[in-house]
Amino acid sequence: MKYQLLIIILITAFASCTAAPGEAPVPLLEFKPGMINKKLYKGQIKEGRRWKDKRGENIVILTATGIYWSNVYEATRGAKLFAYHFIRTADSTLKEVWKISETVDECAFDVRCDFFMNSLTVTDLDGDGIAEVGFAFEKGCKSESGPDEKKLVFYEGKDLYQIKGTTTVVKGTQKLGGDKQVEKKFEEAPEAFLEFANKQWNKFGNAKVAK
Repeated sequence: MKYQLLIIILITAFASCTAAPGEAPVPLLEFKPGMINKKLYKGQIKEGRRWKDKRGENIVILTATGIYWSNVYEATRGAKLFAYHFIRTADSTLKEVWKISETVDECAFDVRCDFFMNSLTVTDLDGDGIAEVGFAFEKGCKSESGPDEKKLVFYEGKDLYQIKGTTTVVKGTQKLGGDKQVEKKFEEAPEAFLEFANKQWNKFGNAKVAK
């Protein structure tokens, strides 16, 4: 009887370990900006990734306009960021899956509208064969050093999950910003999504400035 109980426990433990797939690697393919027709996006490509999953060949790009004059007469400037996800169709054309845009406009002070370098990730945290895409950026308009708006974007397919808040700025012994709000939609996702997103959030947007 003891042996039968032990076998049942072992089978149950094994089943619980294998019921949900874990993280799977996503082999990346070579990416070159010239692979995408310039008519399909705005701005200049800052970073991109290319890979294959259950859906086929995927390409994600992060683009930016750089700072431009919004109104020369009022001496205001602006900047825009864009992110695009494409899938290559059977006839080799690229179909847009999703697109986001962020803008700082009519700013009479210092403009900040940038992706955090190396924040673009392609993962398969739940091992379902459909890759997730994540990245983070900051934006703001201010006359002196201080926190900017900060956002982390995380996609699986067309499902969008976000963490919003502000960057953290340390002036001497004073800490400014560091606000954080996790969208409730993460509650519907695998726990690994939020765990990974929190780690990425903590990597970017922390700065020290002179007194």
